[in-house]
Amino acid sequence: MRLKSVLRTSVAACVLFLPVSAHAQQGSGDDDVIVITASRLPIAVGEATSSISLLNEADLEARGAVFVADALRAVPGLAVSKSGPAGSLTQIRARGSEANHVLILIDGIEVSSPFTGETDFGQMVFDDLASIEVARGEQSALWGADAIGGVMHLTSRTPEDGFESHFRLEAGSFGTHRASARLATGFDGGHLSLSLSDLESDGIDISGLGGEEDSYSNRSAAVSGAYDLTDALRFDASIRWIDHEAQSDADSNWDGRLDDTDNTRKGEQVFAHIGLATDYKSGAVDWFHQAGVQLTDDASSSFASGLRTARSLGQRLQGTYQASAVWTAGESDHRLTGLVEIERDRSKNDGGPGSLANQTRSVETLTFALDYGFERGPLGLTASARHEQNDSFDDAETWRVGASWDVDALDGRIRLSGGEGVKNPGVFELFGYFPAFFIGNPDLNPERSRGWELGWEQDIAQGQGQWSAVWFSSKLDDEIYTDFASFPATARNRTSQSTREGLELEGRWAFSDDVSAFASATFLTSEENGVAEIRRPERLASMTLDWRPEGQAWSASMTLDHTGEQIDTDFATFQPVMLDAYTLLGGQLRWQIRDNVDVYVRGENLLDEDYQDVFGFNTPGRGLYFGLRLRNG
Repeated sequence: MRLKSVLRTSVAACVLFLPVSAHAQQGSGDDDVIVITASRLPIAVGEATSSISLLNEADLEARGAVFVADALRAVPGLAVSKSGPAGSLTQIRARGSEANHVLILIDGIEVSSPFTGETDFGQMVFDDLASIEVARGEQSALWGADAIGGVMHLTSRTPEDGFESHFRLEAGSFGTHRASARLATGFDGGHLSLSLSDLESDGIDISGLGGEEDSYSNRSAAVSGAYDLTDALRFDASIRWIDHEAQSDADSNWDGRLDDTDNTRKGEQVFAHIGLATDYKSGAVDWFHQAGVQLTDDASSSFASGLRTARSLGQRLQGTYQASAVWTAGESDHRLTGLVEIERDRSKNDGGPGSLANQTRSVETLTFALDYGFERGPLGLTASARHEQNDSFDDAETWRVGASWDVDALDGRIRLSGGEGVKNPGVFELFGYFPAFFIGNPDLNPERSRGWELGWEQDIAQGQGQWSAVWFSSKLDDEIYTDFASFPATARNRTSQSTREGLELEGRWAFSDDVSAFASATFLTSEENGVAEIRRPERLASMTLDWRPEGQAWSASMTLDHTGEQIDTDFATFQPVMLDAYTLLGGQLRWQIRDNVDVYVRGENLLDEDYQDVFGFNTPGRGLYFGLRLRNG
C-alpha cells in the first residue's frame, strides 16, 4: 500500500516539474505539427487559439493501450468512467462536461449513437490509428451541437509509397486473445488499405459477487482509399464495421445493486464516408473545396437469459460542403472557411410485439458556419460563427473567438479564447422509449455553455522540451437531467447553473535521443448549484516514459495514470458516495528479433489496484499479455 501511495505522489510531482504530453501544445515556433480541429482546415499548431492535444503514432505505441479510452488518460481534462471490464460502457468527460458533450470523429465521420447521442468508448478497439487529436472547450461554432465540451478526431494510418503489412497476435490474462492485420499500399495518385481485428476475453464477474465471468468479443474491419481523378480533383472513401457482444450483470430486483444475472448486449456499428476534394489557385488566393456524405448506423440489442428484451437502431445521414480561401495581403496571412451541412438523425426502438415503447423518430438540422483566421507577425486572431436550423426545437447560434501572441524573447506564446456551445436534446429525451417508467419531453431547450480559457505555451532548451498551462472556466445553463421525482420519470431542463473551472498542465521532454517523457495534470472544480457533480475527479495526472534506443533490439515504456477521488451516486439510497483515488501502472518490454519481427510483454494495472470508476461495478486486477508483431513497411 505504501508503494501505491508513493507512486501517486510521484506522478503529481513529475507532472508539476515536468509537465508533458501532447505534441500539439508545443511552442509558437513549431510549424511541423499540423492540426485540423482548430479550424476544419489543416493548419500549423502555432495558429490555433484553442487548447489542442495530439497523441501521434509513437505516443500511442508507447501507451500500449488496446482501448482508445486508456490512451486518452494521457490527455489533460479528460476523465474516464468504465462501468466494469473490457466491453463495458465507457464514458469520457472533458473539463467536467457531460459524457455526451464531446463530438467524436473517426476519419471525419461523426460516430456518436444517433439513438443516445453518446459515444461508447468501450467498443473502440483499434490497431490502425495514426493519431488522436483533442480540442477542448466550447467547439460548437466549428463542429456543431455535440461539441459543447470539445471535439476528438481519430485518424487512421495512411500508407506511404509501396506495400505495407502489419500483423499482431496477443494472449494473456482473463482468457484474453486478440489478432489484427493491416494491408495497405500507396501508389501514384492514391492509396488503399484494409484493417481487420478480433478481440476475445473471458472477462470478470462485473457484479463482484463471485458469480460467472462476463465475457466480451469485438470484431472490426475497415477499408479506406483515395485516388486523384485529375490533377486537381481527389476522390476518397472509407467504411468501418464493428461487431461486439458483451455479457453483463443487472439490477434484477430493483434494489440499486447489481445481481449475478445472465444479461447480454450485442451491437453492430457502421461508419462510412465518400467525398470529393479539389484545390486550385486563383490570382493570389488558394482555394480548397470539399464535399462529402457520411453515414453512421448503430444497432444494438439487449438480452436476458437468452431472450431479447429490447432493440434499437440509430442512423445519421450527413451531407457537407466546405469551401476555404487562403491568401496573403502585405504582411498579413488570412484564411476563411464557409460550411453548409444538412443532417438527418433517425431512431427506432423495438421493445417487442405490442410494446408501447415501439416508435420511430427523426430530427433534421440545416447548418451554416464561417471560420476566419488572421496572422500578422506575432499576432494571431480567430473567429467562428454557426447557425443551426432545427425542425424539432429552437434554432441556435454559437460562436468562438481567440487571440494569440508569440513572445519570441521568452520562446513562448500566450493565447486567450472563448465561446458559446449548445447541445441539442436527443430523441430519447424528446420522445421517450419506456412509457411505463420514462416519458419524453418535447418542450426541452438545448443545453448552452459559455466559457473562456487563458493559456501559456513554452519552449525550453532550444526545443528539447515544451510545456503549457491553461486556466479555463465554463458555465452551463438549461442542463438536461432525468427527473426521478415524477412518475413516470421524464427529462427536464435545470433552472440552476453548472460551473466548471480548473487548470491543465502538459508538455514533453527529451532526456536524450533514446529517452523521452510526456505527462499531464488537471485540477478541476465542477459544481451544480454549489454541489460537486458526479464522476468528475478533482485531480487527474498521467505520465508516460519511453525508452527507444536507436539500433538496439530492446525497448520499453511505462505509463502511470492517476485518478483522484470523485463523487458518484449509490442508486440503492440515491445518496452520494465517494470513490477512492487510484493509480494505474502499465508497461511494455519489447525485443526486436529482426528488422520486421518483434515480441513483447505488456502489463495493465500492475499494482493490482482495487478501484471503481462507477459505483457498484467491478473492474479487472493485474493483467499480463504476450504478443508477436510482424511488420513490413
